[in-house]
Amino acid sequence: MHVLDILKENKISELRPPQKKVIDEGLFDKTKNFLICIPTASGKTLIGEMALLNHILDENKNLTGKKGLFIVPLKALANEKFDEFKEKYEKYGIKVGLSIGDFDTKENLSKFHIIITTSEKLDSLMRHEVEWINDVSLAVIDEIHLIGDNDRGGTLEVILTKLKNLNAQIVGLSATIGNPEELSDWLNAKLIVDEWRPVELKKGIYFENELEFVKSPAKKIKQVSKNNITDLIVDSVEEKGSCLIFCNSKRNAVGEAKKHNLTKYLTRTEQHELNKLSEEILSILDTPTETCKALSECIKKGIAFHHAGLTYQHRKIVEDGFRNRLIKVICCTPTLSAGLNLPCRRAIVRDIKRYSQNGLVDIPRMEIQQCIGRAGRPGLDPYGEGIIYIKNERDSEKAYEILTGSVENIYSKLANQKVLRIHILGLISTGEINDGQNLVNFMKNTFYAYQFGNIGAVLLNVSEVVGFLEKNKFLETSVLKKTENTVRELSFDSSNNLVLDSKETSFDLANPDSKVEFRSTKLGKRISELYIDPMSSEIIIEELYELKKKCAQLDRSKIDQYLFYLISKTNEMRPLLRVRPNEELDLILEMDKFGIKDYSAENVEAFKNSKMFCDWVSEIPEEIILEKYGVEPGILRYKVEQAKWMIYSTKEIAKLINLDSSEIYKALMEMELRIEYGAKEELIELLKVKNIGRARSRKLHNAGIRSKNEINNNPEKIFELFGEKIGKKILGELGMKYGQQTLLNFN
Repeated sequence: MHVLDILKENKISELRPPQKKVIDEGLFDKTKNFLICIPTASGKTLIGEMALLNHILDENKNLTGKKGLFIVPLKALANEKFDEFKEKYEKYGIKVGLSIGDFDTKENLSKFHIIITTSEKLDSLMRHEVEWINDVSLAVIDEIHLIGDNDRGGTLEVILTKLKNLNAQIVGLSATIGNPEELSDWLNAKLIVDEWRPVELKKGIYFENELEFVKSPAKKIKQVSKNNITDLIVDSVEEKGSCLIFCNSKRNAVGEAKKHNLTKYLTRTEQHELNKLSEEILSILDTPTETCKALSECIKKGIAFHHAGLTYQHRKIVEDGFRNRLIKVICCTPTLSAGLNLPCRRAIVRDIKRYSQNGLVDIPRMEIQQCIGRAGRPGLDPYGEGIIYIKNERDSEKAYEILTGSVENIYSKLANQKVLRIHILGLISTGEINDGQNLVNFMKNTFYAYQFGNIGAVLLNVSEVVGFLEKNKFLETSVLKKTENTVRELSFDSSNNLVLDSKETSFDLANPDSKVEFRSTKLGKRISELYIDPMSSEIIIEELYELKKKCAQLDRSKIDQYLFYLISKTNEMRPLLRVRPNEELDLILEMDKFGIKDYSAENVEAFKNSKMFCDWVSEIPEEIILEKYGVEPGILRYKVEQAKWMIYSTKEIAKLINLDSSEIYKALMEMELRIEYGAKEELIELLKVKNIGRARSRKLHNAGIRSKNEINNNPEKIFELFGEKIGKKILGELGMKYGQQTLLNFN
């Protein structure tokens, strides 16, 4: 078999039991779908790779012309798989593509055979009607249980429904699903469940230096400090193991990391290398924040923390340091368990509850199982330990239940009208659905309809969404209603409302006697391509017209702030900044100066959000933004990315509602660049050079250096301003290299 030959050429001489089982059950039959539920580190990804090779290469290892999708939940995981697949398979002529960028791009991926992407980006590509999608004969979905995720599940479900309609082979991969039979039935997939792991996973409960395993003898942990978790860490480190400690919040992850010090358990070489990582942490931002300084200090001691508040560069340093076994412990939030390849000897769950809008709630068992599944690195660890730390004996029964019980069932999230709005408009705008019958058939094929059972109720929900889209002129409908043996076409009035009999108010998709035809408007199609919630578009349009009325009374800085306020009201910008009681009155008084009279909690929060973005583009240092708004660098970067996208989308919508010659449109054009870099317009040219952030650009600008050429022509000045290390990075980006002797002369 050519697939197995290729594996041997890549030094995989023997398959693991679950991999053999999947092959025996017919993986290489391209007409059979599979749902594979096997533990972390047992070889799920390689099963997906085998399926990909089976479609892309024939028995003689020649390209078949078919494409395979590898769908992952995280951009970081997509990058990791892209590098891995390129190294392994490009020698066979297989071209590996990566698509995780902006939604509003129609990338030319036609030359690639394996395309690694996220479900959101794939959905966006389909909306741009890429022709190569018809060549896709296989889709591998990693972490397929995320179909039950509140935020992202709906998109994955729609993608899977489309793939079912394309008759592509579907291979779903997961370690934790409570109701796999239900999901496999919906996918018409062969279910493979196996508990085999390459490294034994011992599950246990830790309380007061006693580690009690579920199926192994208990172990007494030697007391070396006043902190029970420190004792547990040291016990692992002394046996050459590493630990992940999962905490219930970012703040607790930082606080936990600060409690431990492994300096005396580190070699001199390790201390030297960790000091270098510590310095690198401080060089990422122009001015290190308190979070950066805390992380830098922790790393010197062999500990780190990892959460969404860190920038991508910070997280990458921590991850690489852990993989290289320099950093011995990472204190993190459960999000780290979602796909990234960071196994360890000991996975410690510090908290089994967390705070939410509803107070203190249980962390889902599925999430905790994902966390402890990280324990045990094949080839490095003789075993793994998944441990729940409890603070009192009352929690022991609950912890035991989590370790031994089944995880929660997953449920469709497509009933959410926000999700339905986005996807129904997308399906109609691409022409995949053009009438009521098509829409009914599509919905019948979803996991939502499969689980809910009552298709009539599903279609009533869908009818409400179609009504909203029609009301906002994102789509147009024609209704042909059967009455006995005749058919009459119903017309529209001047407000685009249906003209019906006095007792009739709307069409009903659940009514088999009505026929509805759909077509998207130019505005609706563009909104679908922009991949934003149609309700957000409704807000944008209303607020653009409102701003147009106020433009004459507002100076340019206030127009800019109003635009930030406008996008902050959209669903894409949530969650918004929390408004403290002592801030509310001042914000309302300021809103009044803009002529904003709606002082609802959401609007006041949106206005506060707009002030943060104004500070960002006015070059206020991140440290001050953190202090003023409580927004850490990683979260700020995420919010800025969302704001950049919504400013671009607002500009595109403004064009379609004939505001493209206005002062508003001009402001949107300039703001699109400024929001990306967080700077005044005069710095944009300098900011395009990697390793030059806002503060360094301002420093260069103030020193009279205002372009790439001027950087190249003034290397001495660069080293004078920034020192050897940063100066070398900046000049290196522009292709300039300096020997050590030359560098020393600049000091």
